[in-house]
Amino acid sequence: MIVEKPGLPFCYLTLVLVLLSHAEASVNKDSRDLVRHWEPVQSYLTQYGYLTPSPQGGGYLRTEDKLREAVARMQKFGGIPQTGVVDDRTLELLRRPRCGMPDLSPSDRVRRYAVQGQKWTKKDLTWRIKHFPRTLPHHLVRAEVQKAFKVWSDVSLLTFTETQGATADIVVSFEHGNHGDGYAFDGRGMVLAHAFFPGEGIGGDAHFDAEEPWSEKEESGIDSVRLFAVAAHEFGHSLGLSHSSVTGALMNPFYQYIQDNFQLPHDDTVAIRMLYGSRNPPRFVPLSPYIPPSTRAPGRSPPPRRPASGAPPTHPKDPGQPLKPQTCNTTFDAITVIRRQLYIFKGKYFWRKDDKGLMQNYPVEINRFFYGGEFEVVDAVYERSDDTKIVFFSGPEYWLFEGNYKVPGYPRPLTDLGLPPDLKRIDAAMVWGYNGKTYLFAGDQYWRYDEREGRVELDYPRHMGMWRGVPTNIDAAFQNTDGITYFFKDKKFWQFNDFHMRVEKNKTRNANELWLGCPSRTEEPPDTNDEDIEESSFKTYISKAGLPLLGSNFLTIASFIGTLLFSRVKVSVYL
Repeated sequence: MIVEKPGLPFCYLTLVLVLLSHAEASVNKDSRDLVRHWEPVQSYLTQYGYLTPSPQGGGYLRTEDKLREAVARMQKFGGIPQTGVVDDRTLELLRRPRCGMPDLSPSDRVRRYAVQGQKWTKKDLTWRIKHFPRTLPHHLVRAEVQKAFKVWSDVSLLTFTETQGATADIVVSFEHGNHGDGYAFDGRGMVLAHAFFPGEGIGGDAHFDAEEPWSEKEESGIDSVRLFAVAAHEFGHSLGLSHSSVTGALMNPFYQYIQDNFQLPHDDTVAIRMLYGSRNPPRFVPLSPYIPPSTRAPGRSPPPRRPASGAPPTHPKDPGQPLKPQTCNTTFDAITVIRRQLYIFKGKYFWRKDDKGLMQNYPVEINRFFYGGEFEVVDAVYERSDDTKIVFFSGPEYWLFEGNYKVPGYPRPLTDLGLPPDLKRIDAAMVWGYNGKTYLFAGDQYWRYDEREGRVELDYPRHMGMWRGVPTNIDAAFQNTDGITYFFKDKKFWQFNDFHMRVEKNKTRNANELWLGCPSRTEEPPDTNDEDIEESSFKTYISKAGLPLLGSNFLTIASFIGTLLFSRVKVSVYL
């Protein structure tokens, strides 16, 4: 007798069709909006470097993916959600006053800070004003320009001197419309000014649209543009800096009002110092072995013990002295390699391990080694590969250290990295040697962080199911000096195969044994089955799409539908 398996219930087929129709309608609406606003959007994206200009006599045929990617990059510079959709906020962004320089270079280089390569070969620069605006007296224009130069000289080795000669390094000029440099002004509003990178001829010169209502201050209810704010930005270009996508940075392309006591933000400060040095360079102290302080005077013997009499006195525990973790009975909060030595963090303490094994007198308090952090706990930590600075995560903030010392201006909120405001903490962080990228993990999600841009990349977060066999809510992750990647949770760790993108079979072990040299345990944790991992990860994706899990029949159909649905919303499955 042949028994037929029951078919898929009609209600679930209906649900699937409804979901697909909604996805189709959403995609079609976004596409219509892109087409409807395409002319002004394309012009803007091309003018500011997000799209390559079309050759004369023809035009480029661009895919919708490329167009959305360009829109998303523009949204990133504008500090609005990077949806790739031309919504009302995006159209408003197109109308905001801004600098006339492109945001991206033709080569579309990715960089951490706004340094573009050209710089002055000297640090003592001269400037002069060629043409003045009608809206401000000459002495006020000079005062605003001097303040703008001072913003940069305060944090670098640069000096600026006004000269009346014709050979000034930086010529400041207020011009109308087409003024002979190939970059015509558009009149009042939109493009406020532009400047040229260091070099011969007009290199370093800064031009301001003479039609703008320039002012020494900005008052409510009065249409005006403060010269100090725009000049400080343009002089950044004159010194060799390009635009920054960091919201709040002076080199962000969009106009922002600044006060007289304005101090250069961190992103701009690092960029200008990379070119011209620092007036007060940060102190770098190499990481040195910890030596516990002695409370005994040299040459003195310990005092004799007093004989016990009666019941021994009880002393309450000093709340300021946290309980040391037990080396062979502990979990790990964070692990990383710093200067080719292993650092293992737990609570307020950390262990340190080199090629010879665990160093003596550890664990020690974190704050007695890394000064200025005052950490209660370290959630994640890693060493940056480009400058060997150390990034600590604790709660909703992160710190930057150079050697043993905290860099001024920290801690800063996780949102500065482009992470969501509702994220309470990072579980783990590492530089993955397979591609050299930085990854941040939290819960069942992970982000890829762009060290050069200083922000998490587009299309993140993604689900942890991509790291096959790695559990969610991990405690730590790092790549060892031998190039092997490890993940930690509770008292276990997993060795990860970077090439096959999965946990190595039979490589799940007790963490304390290998990393802290504890005695071996007889029981081994159960191995994880790859097929179970893949099915679990797939179910997670389907569940997030809003589809119920009914069994193998439904999963077969849902597999096809899920693939179609996710391809429509451009969800990538790559790390």
